[in-house]
Parts: sequence; structure tokens; C-alpha cells
Amino acid sequence: MKSLGGFHHAALTVSDLERSAEWYTRVLGMVELFREDSPTRRAVVYRFAGGGMSVGVVEHAGSDGVGFDPTVIGLDHVAFSVASQQDMRDWAAHLDGHGVAHSGPIEVPPGEILNFKDPDGIALALFWEKEA
Repeated sequence: MKSLGGFHHAALTVSDLERSAEWYTRVLGMVELFREDSPTRRAVVYRFAGGGMSVGVVEHAGSDGVGFDPTVIGLDHVAFSVASQQDMRDWAAHLDGHGVAHSGPIEVPPGEILNFKDPDGIALALFWEKEA
């Protein structure tokens, strides 16, 4: 069996596709690749401004509207990489400028993590990994 080569994309279920699409573009600087629309779901798929992995936000028809809970089996959080400790500080200031509450950089053994949430309360993070 061949080994896996990494992540291709992550898809996050949201309650309001247009609100989330605007937020992921404005706050995270995601670049829209395409949209999907069917009777059961609508989605916007993004890539990072510099290329790389895709992130999708998906609104499902008939959703019960129950908010995100990282303690329920499934997704705890999604972490995005930043290249440097200074980038982490720049992102903290950027989030502040957009009124997005966050933890600030927290030191962890491999580097630093900064936690925040999207409009649906989905747990997101930025991660800087220091070199060994």
C-alpha cells in the first residue's frame, strides 16, 4: 500500500454560506476557486492566497442549525500553518483589526498556537512550528 501524501482539502459545514464565504475571504484572505449548488447542499471551495491546500465551506439543506461543538466526535479544530513567529504576531493583530476574538499566541512544545473561531463557532487555529 502506498503512503498518504498529506491533506488535499478540508470541508466545514456552516449555517449561512454567504456569511461564511464573505468571512473566509475577508478575514483569512482565501481565494475562491469555485461554487457548487444542488438541491441538498451549496458550497464554496477556496485555496490559500499563495496556493496550496483547499478549504470548503458547505451549507446543507435541512440542517438542524445546532452550533459547532469541539467535544462531539468528529472535528476538534482545523489549524493553518504560519511561517514564522512574527507572522503569528501579525495574524493576531490582523484578527484584532477584524474584531475576531482569539487566544493570542500560546507556547506549546513544538512552537506556538493561536486559537479563534469562525462565524459559526468552528474552532480554527494558526500554528507556527519552530525548527528543531
